Amino acid sequence: MFSSIFATYTIVRKGEGLMGRIVAIGGGEIKDGETLNIDKFIVSLSGKERPSLLFIPTASHDAEGYIETVKKVYGELGCDVKILYLTKENIEEDDIRDTILKSDIIYVGGGNTEYMMKIWEKYSVDKYLKEAYKKNIVLSGLSAGSLCWFKAGFSDSEFIEGIDRPRYKWVKGLGILPYLNNVHYEEEERKEFDEIMKKESTDAIALESNVAFVEMDGKTFYIRADKKRSAYYFLRKGKNLEKHMIKEEEYLDI
Repeated sequence: MFSSIFATYTIVRKGEGLMGRIVAIGGGEIKDGETLNIDKFIVSLSGKERPSLLFIPTASHDAEGYIETVKKVYGELGCDVKILYLTKENIEEDDIRDTILKSDIIYVGGGNTEYMMKIWEKYSVDKYLKEAYKKNIVLSGLSAGSLCWFKAGFSDSEFIEGIDRPRYKWVKGLGILPYLNNVHYEEEERKEFDEIMKKESTDAIALESNVAFVEMDGKTFYIRADKKRSAYYFLRKGKNLEKHMIKEEEYLDI
């Protein structure tokens, strides 16, 4: 169905495939329709005519404008959109768990990754999202909502917080996907990631905006809504670090 829309890149992983489904988007303006074809793909994974989509906007401090945009975009794609407010309302953990596990799709918004992970830990959202993964609920998100599914994300949280002399930093994610992740990789200031990766022993991906990393059915692949955008894989082989631009029909044994 989507072969004419997406350039698809596939990675074959060593060992058993994971059991859930994750779509991690490298960036893009959802309000401008830049990720629309990826959004359509996310909805299709639910297999339902009117899936329940839970938007978690914690990283943006539950920004109302962002919430209205997601409601509009995914509502027009046939979803019943619900919101999990964590920064402006007091909510019981049991209610949070029920809300998460009753969803067909979870979409995590962008913003401050470090802040988001701290709030999630406070309310055990991290635990419930891992449970959702095991129940095969579709997990997705953009920017901070992409980084969260990985072992760690290369985050701009210090820039968002406006501290003096900010730097990109690793923020621990949920660890469902055992790689490091960098988003908005087309941005020039993100290129320091290449140098930082020389010190890391864990494999990593770097996603440009409008490109998504997908894990489903035991396979890992990439889709893109913009043919000019790309995805990259950093492979540690002994003392050497190899950087690959993932090309169509290229298979990597990782």
